[in-house]
Formats: sequence, C-alpha cells, structure tokens
Amino acid sequence: DHQNFRQQALDAINHVNWIPDWGKNRIEAAVKTRPDWCISRQRTWGVPIPFFYDAQGHPLPDPSKDTKTAATVVRNVAYLIQKNGSNIWFEKSCAELWALVKPKDWKGAEPVAKSNDTLDVWIDSGSSSRSVLMRHKELLHEVGQASSLSTAAHLKQETGRMPVPPWQADMYLEGSDQHRGWFQSSLLISMAGNGAAPYKTVLTHGFMVDADREKISKSKQGQSGYEKPQTADAYVKKWGADIVRLWVASQDFRNDIIVSEERINKVAETYRVIRNALRYQLSNLYDFDPAKHTVPDEKLTGLDRWMLSQFSKLEAEVIKAYDAYEFHVVYQQVSQFAAVELSAIYHDVIKDRLYTDPANSHRRRSTQTALHRLVSGLCQMLAPILSFTADEAWELIPDKPTQSVHETTWLHHPLVLPEGELLAWQQMLAIRDGALAELEKARQSKLIGKALEAKTELIGGMIGVLVSQKDFESLRELLNVSQISAQPSDESLKVRVAKADGQKCARCWHWETDVGSHKEHPTICGRCVEAVSS
Repeated sequence: DHQNFRQQALDAINHVNWIPDWGKNRIEAAVKTRPDWCISRQRTWGVPIPFFYDAQGHPLPDPSKDTKTAATVVRNVAYLIQKNGSNIWFEKSCAELWALVKPKDWKGAEPVAKSNDTLDVWIDSGSSSRSVLMRHKELLHEVGQASSLSTAAHLKQETGRMPVPPWQADMYLEGSDQHRGWFQSSLLISMAGNGAAPYKTVLTHGFMVDADREKISKSKQGQSGYEKPQTADAYVKKWGADIVRLWVASQDFRNDIIVSEERINKVAETYRVIRNALRYQLSNLYDFDPAKHTVPDEKLTGLDRWMLSQFSKLEAEVIKAYDAYEFHVVYQQVSQFAAVELSAIYHDVIKDRLYTDPANSHRRRSTQTALHRLVSGLCQMLAPILSFTADEAWELIPDKPTQSVHETTWLHHPLVLPEGELLAWQQMLAIRDGALAELEKARQSKLIGKALEAKTELIGGMIGVLVSQKDFESLRELLNVSQISAQPSDESLKVRVAKADGQKCARCWHWETDVGSHKEHPTICGRCVEAVSS
C-alpha cells in the first residue's frame, strides 16, 4: 500500500456525491477489500506495456533506480503510439522500437527484448478522464488544481477537504455493477496520477428489464426462443421522441426499469394531458401583449393569485428534484399539476371570464397574465425532458425573451400568498369538493342538467370566514353555478342545490334574472350586454 494509497482513495470517496447514497457504501467496501491490482494481461491484443529488458530479464531503464529516465521512455512510446497507433509496438522489432524511443543521452546497455504483455482493459477505461477531460481545455473548470498526491494531501490539511481540480468531471454515470469496475478503476488511476478523484458526482442506474423482470442484454440474443426487444428507434417511430423521453424520465432509474408498451402507453396519456394544457394556455393569449396588458401581482384576481401561488410551489419542488436528478419526481409533480390544478380546476373555471368578459376587462387580462406566466414557466420546466414540445410551445408565446426555450435562463419568481388568503382558498377548495358531490346528485335526479342551471346554498362550515373576505364570487366560479348564497353557522357544511332563478343567457349560458331587460339584446344578460357593447 504505497504512501497509504488505499486510505487516500477512501478519503476521496467521502468527498464525492454518490447518487443513490448506497453507492458510497458499495465502492468503499470494494476499495477496502480489493487485493493488489495486477495491471498486466498476457493477451495478443490491447494497449502494450512499454517495457524493454536486458539479457538477464531486467527492465531497461529500471524505474526503481532511474525513475526519470524510465518515465521519458514511456512518454516517448506514448507519443509514438499516438502518432502511429498501438499496432506499431507489435509490428516493429525491439531494436527498431528502441531506436525510436530511447533517451537522447542514453549510455546504458541495449535491450534485447520488449514486453509482450498488455494493460488490463480497466486501465484503458479508468484513464478516460485523462484522455478526455484533461486534453480538452474547453472542458476545464476555473479552479485550483492538485497536481500530485502530496499536493492534494497538503491542500486537504489546510482546507479540510480535497481540492477540486479543473479537469474533474461533473458526473460519472453507469450501471450498478461498476462500483467494482469503471467507477473504481477511474478513482484509483486518477488518485495515483492526478491526486484527486476524477468526478464530483457518481450516479448509478439500474438495468433495463422486460415485462417478466428479466434483464435485457446482448448476451441473451443467441438463446433459443429469445425475442429481441424493440430498439429505441422503433419506439421513437411509434410514439415520438418526446413521449419516449417522458417515459424515461418517469422511471426511477435507481431501480431496474421495466420496458413494456403498456407502460409507455400510460405515459403517452400523461403527455397528451400536458400538451393539451399548453395548447389551452397558448390559445387564450392570441390578443395578449405582455408590455401593455400585464397585471401586477397585487392586482390579480384571487383565483389567478391562488393559481400562481400553486405554480410557485411546483417550481420549487421541480427545481429541487432536478438538482437531485430525480426526474421521476419531476414527472409525477408536473403530471399531477397538469391533470388536477390546471385541467380539472383552473382551466375549467376560467373559461367563463376568458370567453364572455369584455376583451380588455381587468378580470380577463388578469387571467391572461397568469396564463402567460404559466405557459412560460411550464416550457422552461419541461425543456430538459420534453425538449421538442417545450420548444414548439415556446415559439408561440407572446414577447418571449429568446427564440428557443433552450437559450433562456429559468428564473423562479415565486408568488407567496399571505396566510389568511391561502387559508381562505384552502377552505373554498374543501367546500368545492363537498358541493360538487351534491351537484352531481342533483344531476342524477334530473333536477338540473348542467351546473350553471343551479343555485347553491351553503350552510355552516367555514362560510363565515369567506363572507368576511368577500370570496363568494370566487367560490361561485369554482362551483361553476349561476347563483350562490350562504348561511353562516357552527354546524358542519351542508349544501343545498335548487334550480337557478331567471332565464338562461344565450351568450354565457348563465341563468340570470336580467335576461331580456335590454331591448337591443333580448336574449342575453346584463353582463354580456356590457361585453358586446364595449
């Protein structure tokens, strides 16, 4: 264990971010118990070990006696192979090779043999950080570098942690079998040659398995009765690239991933919900100019403020999930939000104000302001996963800051509701759940056909709080009824449903008592008269 090398490798492991956490325990156990590494292989192919030998079989030059000269020979061989390929070592004789790589001031004996051994293949893959990151300046970080084990140890003693080299990869990603393979060989080679781990983060994923949870692998393709799985191209051709990407994101990669058409079909349904939400939002921004029509947060309607506060929570959760590489959490959070808060509640409720209010009414412009922020935020949120769909939708957003969503910076501008306002909305949504159940009973009993044919009377519950905050118009919108009234009491909530008063407006379909009061518009209500006259 030269210079306590094993312990230094274990120390470096503690300064790497392991995803999932158990990856750290697995590689620690592998490093603690691993035997000496025999790096040579007696094979006729591979990367040659650049050693020469004298007549007695001793290496020339001997690295134990003249490290500097031995290193010069190795570098000369490396340059020769870089220029001509590794076959030159096997094609030329010992004398021919020695003439090409011996040091200029060499005065020792001439070698009579060259090594026919090759390096273990884990040396090849384990040194990839040197061949890729350290040789490309555009990949370097602008931070201090530890050039050797001793330098790294000195810096650790001063700062309490290992230094971050400029060539260190942000992430290594491979399967769960690589803690004894590539992850470990990369660590050991980088520690020995560069004084630090080659990576900041190591992310481990599971394996693809079929519907029977059998591992999908090339080695099984020759077996009798084995049905070769579909290729990625076949899945993309059938469902489209974004649905395949969304399916991948929906899986918890830390576990084995089941590949089946049934699972992709379910994700395709979710994709359509998300896409339809984006289409709905964009379709209602056709006459919205953000520079002229944007309503400030404090003047937004209560419904729009609630919606943006919910979206702000979603953004925070999604950013946290992205930072943790938990793409399946992003999928779950966004799909839930699109199906429930957006499609089932907000998009359904705002149809009336979008389609029947005067074009420049405060309520309509408030909702368009919210829709503009929602679609802009969703496109940025979805861009890493639904890269094509997000960019397609982004192109249609009014006054977008960049041509492509992939060129923009996702800035989180949260809208946080005061505690009292948030409580009122929580209560209204709870009331909505109870009221919708009663409206459904009224429909089934043929008392009403649609919710707009109803008037509701709310008794008890938290009604008194809502009265004091003047939220009844918002609650009427949430229930999608024509009329609403309330009787505060200490009892638990009761909902009574009756036929709405008045007549049905031909324009907004609300039942109002003032339908027909305007001679020029005898079939519409006063609100719609104002809208068509503006």
